[in-house]
Amino acid sequence: MQELSDNPALGALEPLGEHAGVLCAAAEWQSRRVFVKTLTIDDPDATLRFQHEGRVAASLDHPLIVSPLAASDRRLIFPFVAGGTLRDRLELGPLPAEQATEVVLGILHAVTYLHEQGVTHHDIKPENILLTGGEPRFWNVRLIDFGMSHSRALPLDIHSGTRMGTPHFMAPEQFRGVRGDPRSDVYSVGVLLFDCLSGHPPFEDALGWLAGLHDRLAPLPGPADLHPLLQSALSRAPAERPVSAEALRLEVCQARRRLGYTEIGPSGEHAPPCP
Repeated sequence: MQELSDNPALGALEPLGEHAGVLCAAAEWQSRRVFVKTLTIDDPDATLRFQHEGRVAASLDHPLIVSPLAASDRRLIFPFVAGGTLRDRLELGPLPAEQATEVVLGILHAVTYLHEQGVTHHDIKPENILLTGGEPRFWNVRLIDFGMSHSRALPLDIHSGTRMGTPHFMAPEQFRGVRGDPRSDVYSVGVLLFDCLSGHPPFEDALGWLAGLHDRLAPLPGPADLHPLLQSALSRAPAERPVSAEALRLEVCQARRRLGYTEIGPSGEHAPPCP
């Protein structure tokens, strides 16, 4: 990754949105289309969060993860991924089970790599999944946004003890402030698969579920072959979930075979997800 000044030679910024003092924009840089995040406020906590995201993302190298091309203390430059988010696609309606499981396998491929690197994402949701070309396929998945992540390689966890996350997708232990447990990401992937199949998350009152006030789970969507893995991934207790993202990937592969779905092929030097 290239280090750069806070004022790199960018083409005109095309604003895409701003949230919590971070401006997101498209631009041209070094003759390519890029996605630019710029910190626009002078706040010590915001600066720490922004730099944390850059450090974690820059440490990753995986075909289904978007890592920065260049960074400074107040600006991150990423490859521009055309096609929109998984949330954009789900706004058109739920995915057929074959497509939903293919997308989830792509996410699990990326998440397994994250966990091998000692990183827990802590904010896996359709808004943080890009689809190249807008098509919900395994090799089109791109995982983004490491602003809430935990990395064992960093000496300080700036989010320690906080309840950061998206209520509909965060695990109950994450809501209690537990950080760095990979099984929290397994839970979030289970919620995401549920959302892909049904068009909505499993718990209407997410905060009540997280606080332990109720256990009202919406009916499990999709084919019955997927119900056991959905049920286990959504368990309140981490010990009752699949032990890892890799274990959940194998369960999804087995379910796809039982359902007679088309095998997903390799891509270049990268092996297929269900060998």
